[in-house]
Amino acid sequence: MSAELLEARRPVVYFANNIGDSILTLPTLRALAEVFSTPLTLLCPRRAFDLCFHEINPHFVDITDMPPALGLSAHRPLDHDAIAAQVGAVDLLINAVPWNMPSNMFFQPLLERLAPTAAIGFLDDGGYNIVLPKDSGHCADLIFTLAQLFDPALRIDAYSHRVPIPPSVREKARSIRAMLPMGTKVLAVHADTGWTAKQWPITRFITVLDQFLARHPDYVVWVVGMGHEELNVGRERERVIPCLGLPLDLAIGLVERADLFLGIDSCMLHAADLARVPGVGLFGPTRSAAWGFRFGPHRHLDMPSTADITVADVVAALDELAGHHG
Repeated sequence: MSAELLEARRPVVYFANNIGDSILTLPTLRALAEVFSTPLTLLCPRRAFDLCFHEINPHFVDITDMPPALGLSAHRPLDHDAIAAQVGAVDLLINAVPWNMPSNMFFQPLLERLAPTAAIGFLDDGGYNIVLPKDSGHCADLIFTLAQLFDPALRIDAYSHRVPIPPSVREKARSIRAMLPMGTKVLAVHADTGWTAKQWPITRFITVLDQFLARHPDYVVWVVGMGHEELNVGRERERVIPCLGLPLDLAIGLVERADLFLGIDSCMLHAADLARVPGVGLFGPTRSAAWGFRFGPHRHLDMPSTADITVADVVAALDELAGHHG
């Protein structure tokens, strides 16, 4: 049946999730765009399209007002009829959200209105012609089974290159890196999150940076993200450079230019992974086996709570990566 579905003239992919999930989904959409002979129509939030998915197709249908994965309220009710009218006729609808989240509840009315010839997804709720198994493993691999449904020979590594930020932004990140003295290396750090349970105490980040920088005099630190963490207050504060509040694509560009990465489960971690930047990931409520590094050199620190992760463990992991890959 998958061979017949490849003949679809109006294939549509639905995605409604957070930025980190859009980065994890990017390899799959790259592969799907390659296997179909006609362009994919994307149903996704503008932020995900602008950052990640614009390389798939310059045209998309914006569903920004759909409540995201964490169940936050929409700015206004989603107009399913208006979206269906924008999309038009659909012969194949692919739901790229494999988790049972609030955004998927809003998919069902769209499925009814679009009435595709065939639908593919991960949730066995009676609305799909093909339901893919949700095996345990990394989320990027789970989502990529959508592409392997059409071509089992596809391998995710071939599609897991960097986030497609604009060349002008990538050049700006390059120029910022070029301002550092010759021979200087960079540790990018991302500490902020809207999910309190994923946070690691800021005082421990500061202690880690003091110890790591004292042991590695050729390094400086770039602190990226949208938070207000003052990590440049320790003994080595002169070598800790705040880069907070930058546009997301520029922050990702800086992460890609770093030699090492340290951070919590976040979009920055996934961006570092696609860029093959060696990194240390801190995990508490989420599991690294599903949400951690998948492609680049890494060390994961998994504990029942991030508060259980020690400074000594983080410094040791950074030292090991710096020694092997720095």
